[in-house]
Amino acid sequence: MAGFAVAVQSANQGPRLSAANTKFAVDLYKRQTSATDENIFVSPLSISVVLAMTYLGAGGETKSQMKEVLHFNDVEDDQLHKAFADIQSELNKPQDAVKLYMANRLFAEKSYTFRDEFIAAGLKFYAAQLAPVDFR
Repeated sequence: MAGFAVAVQSANQGPRLSAANTKFAVDLYKRQTSATDENIFVSPLSISVVLAMTYLGAGGETKSQMKEVLHFNDVEDDQLHKAFADIQSELNKPQDAVKLYMANRLFAEKSYTFRDEFIAAGLKFYAAQLAPVDFR
């Protein structure tokens, strides 16, 4: 029964996450456009996903600020990343005629050490590996 409760809780977060992503997309669009722009093409979902991946490792004031900017306030923290995984899964149903493939990856300075929990969560929820890069 506990597994069912977690599944229902996660399912309830989907509409909240969609609303949060929509608010973020509108904010992003407003900041990226001006009266002189003719066209703009961005993928707010892709940007939300990559920022959610970094949110996995955020803490303190950084996490609080990210939560506000990304409009994650109405989404329960313990269900946020599961809800993102559910959205990505929903976009790639096997029976759908059209598929949306998203390639997620975090690039990190190779001299930094990252917590195993962060790396595991990136793989679990986003199928994203951490790629070490020499940024120096």
